[in-house]
Amino acid sequence: MVFLQRLYLSFLLLHTQLLMHLESASASCNPGEKCISLANCTPLLPFLNPHIMTPAERAVFEGRQCGFDSTGQELVNRVQICCPEMGHILPNNSICGPIIPTFRIIGGYEAEPNELPWMALILYAQSSSSVSNERLVSKCAGSLITNRYVLTAAHCLKIREWDLRRVRLGEHNILSNPDCFSNINGVKQCAPRHLEIDVDLRIEHEQYMVIMQRHYNDIALLRLKFPVRFTDEIKPICVQHGYMLSKPSFSNHKLEIAGWGLSHKEGYSNVLLRAQVDGRNTDECSLSDPYLGFDKETQICAGVRGGNDTCKGDSGGPLMALGNGYFIYLAGITSYGYSECGSGPAAYTRTSKFIKWIQWKMYTTRMK
Repeated sequence: MVFLQRLYLSFLLLHTQLLMHLESASASCNPGEKCISLANCTPLLPFLNPHIMTPAERAVFEGRQCGFDSTGQELVNRVQICCPEMGHILPNNSICGPIIPTFRIIGGYEAEPNELPWMALILYAQSSSSVSNERLVSKCAGSLITNRYVLTAAHCLKIREWDLRRVRLGEHNILSNPDCFSNINGVKQCAPRHLEIDVDLRIEHEQYMVIMQRHYNDIALLRLKFPVRFTDEIKPICVQHGYMLSKPSFSNHKLEIAGWGLSHKEGYSNVLLRAQVDGRNTDECSLSDPYLGFDKETQICAGVRGGNDTCKGDSGGPLMALGNGYFIYLAGITSYGYSECGSGPAAYTRTSKFIKWIQWKMYTTRMK
């Protein structure tokens, strides 16, 4: 019977070009997934195309087989897979924001491969380039918050002469794929290849505005073309309501930043960098750095002169905080700062003030 089940599935895969892993016909599903027939899996069925499937689309089906129903009339009814949710519900902290051993970018240092699995590299093509001849480059970063939505800065949606195309997940070194390294025993190990997924919807906050190079309500959502499966390399960061935060002001709070932007070596970084910054009292920031025009209700002030800082290319990336000692959450979104990176604090969009907006936009766009 097991042989026949595998034969049926192999036949299905042959005609759909799927690359499922067939270690077991009864693999367990991840939290938030249900074991149902492929024919009834609404989030994934539209991408079951035998002729046009990208590597990322094929990868989304890998390892999902959880059973086999021999009574099904068609092959897609017989094969059972771990079907994901639509991606519009924020996961709880048992799923999101896994703590990293050394939770501690100007002044930054290289992160360990995939230790920040929610990091998203946002890719753009020149507006004048043709689809067949376009070269994608990174201009911003973002944070994966569900299996289908990435949170970033609104100003990343409109960059002059550049069009936002895709999001890359599971990335560390942009020059290699897969990313490989040697462990303490000198044995070479490689992470899974990154996923590069088209963005099919861009959602800018309706009240986003720019006043004298200062960005307000600088927040946006990117909906991926299809939901991703959470792995050790790809997981969401937690998003917390303000009332759930033990220190919502973040004054004198140790925070972390990360990105592939300009580094102290005066060039864009090929590897993901991370650094620690201190949260500051927003009123004090307004007095000491009036140029930045902080809004204490919707922004977080972090960083000091001569210290670690986010920089060009880090926009949209996360300002991270430790929640109750056992998960990491998205405190803010990198927005703007001084033109000379590291010369003063920076402004970050306060994520907790936009929770209702995030939830409403994900809910109302989940089926579009």
